[in-house]
Amino acid sequence: MLHIDIICIGKLKEQYLKDAIAEYSKRLSKYCSLNIIELLDEKIPNTNSEKLLYEVKEKECNKIISHIKKDSYIIALDLTRKTIFFRRFF
Repeated sequence: MLHIDIICIGKLKEQYLKDAIAEYSKRLSKYCSLNIIELLDEKIPNTNSEKLLYEVKEKECNKIISHIKKDSYIIALDLTRKTIFFRRFF
């Protein structure tokens, strides 16, 4: 059976989104094993310097990488929808 892990930063707070995820998870359960991993987001300091924002992104990136299993196929999505990344993780 296909195993899919969705690793994301931040927790969902909106109930309608939680309900939608539960519904799609139920529908997909016939075809794959779906696991959603929500990681805690880093606190962004009040001073929005480029260096500090880069450090926050780097910490969150390392959190995500630590949850990726060896020999996984990765699809990374960007909030700006400009970057989609496909890669095997070794």
